[in-house]
Amino acid sequence: MPTVAEIKTQALKHFKAKEFDKALSLYQDLWENHRDKCNEWEGWRYAFCLKQLKNYELALEICREVYKLKPTFENIKELYAWCIYYTEIAIEKINSESNLFKAGEGIIKLSKQKDKSVKKDNDFPCVYTLSLFKILDYLNEKAIYNPEPILYWTEKLNPDFLETIPFKFTDNEGKERELASQKEQWFSLRSKALYESGLYEECISLSETALSSISKFHYDNDTWFKRNIALSKEGLGDHEIAIEELKALLKKKNEWFIQKEISEIYKRQNKLNEALGFAVDGALNFGDADKKMNLYKLLSELLKAKGMLNEAKAHIELIYQIRNSRKWRIDSDLSDLVQQYKIDTSKLPDEKELLRRLEPIWEGLKFGNQEAQKGTIRNIISEGRAGFIETDSRKSYFFSAKAFKGKKELMQQGQRVSFFLEDSFDKKKNQPTKIAVNVKPLRQ
Repeated sequence: MPTVAEIKTQALKHFKAKEFDKALSLYQDLWENHRDKCNEWEGWRYAFCLKQLKNYELALEICREVYKLKPTFENIKELYAWCIYYTEIAIEKINSESNLFKAGEGIIKLSKQKDKSVKKDNDFPCVYTLSLFKILDYLNEKAIYNPEPILYWTEKLNPDFLETIPFKFTDNEGKERELASQKEQWFSLRSKALYESGLYEECISLSETALSSISKFHYDNDTWFKRNIALSKEGLGDHEIAIEELKALLKKKNEWFIQKEISEIYKRQNKLNEALGFAVDGALNFGDADKKMNLYKLLSELLKAKGMLNEAKAHIELIYQIRNSRKWRIDSDLSDLVQQYKIDTSKLPDEKELLRRLEPIWEGLKFGNQEAQKGTIRNIISEGRAGFIETDSRKSYFFSAKAFKGKKELMQQGQRVSFFLEDSFDKKKNQPTKIAVNVKPLRQ
């Protein structure tokens, strides 16, 4: 029968050869039957073998025992942190938020953030950074956004130590993809949380730093940073500057949520006509209806203020049907509005029909007495992102893909369309111009 010393020698031989399955049984025997003759190194190697063989739960248990044996042993701290990561953080479903936060605090206590700003070959990932980003992803994706814990966990990360290189990979279709770097993600998460917390001066400073230090943006983050700056200025009382900056941003990025935010500022200033104009623009702009519910509520309030009660009621009906069709909770505010407008929810048309009925209302508010024009798509440019329409009177108008209100496959050369005209500015010719908006395919 081999002696303890011989078992240790044989176990170490397998361990160094990375034969973890063979080493595991020997270290298990040593740890369970000869604990008095084992030190922290045998315990660490036993836990390491378990972790390599993906028995994270038992590895975590052994790490706890070794840590109690010698808390100053640096090797066990890192391994202990990884085991917490695999058992409590890198799991498919988070069952307990308190356990998640407890795990994060444990990892902060056991490990340190590595300086990953300069990526090195064969460099190991940082369990500290990975864990905190997992927690931040969980918080950012929650149905009810709470900026306070996001501020807390971003504060635990040193942005100067985060990777600055975007993550590249090949998807299942063989296409090259690129994700934002850790540093860009950190700026994005913290900028939003600062704004939502009312920490406007900090938000402006951080967002300006992000804009000046990140060379390539992902997910329109540059738009979001500029938006956060503008809204923070509004929060500080600089209403006119905020509107000016949001309008400048809108010229570069024609997004419905920017139009909504300009509308909200005008509404707070009691400039209802201007507020209604931008809210209608947002409703007609490209975007999913379920994302626009706050915009529809804003439109309802503005229309009610102008005495257009039937139109205001139609927007509440739409909001109700969006939530109801998705089996989302009908909150007390919406229930009160349903009662106020005496809406019979059992007789409501479906969401598509309600949108179809509202669109002419929005068009009437936006285009007034302007008559819809008709023409044919002459050509598509910019890899499908824009095109030109030629009218029957041989006039040509530019339109963007976002202005097209039909199925993508119908946006092609030769398609008959109807459209309205909107004032714009031709940067190449440096002069005002008209562009086609609200472009709809016609039956041919």
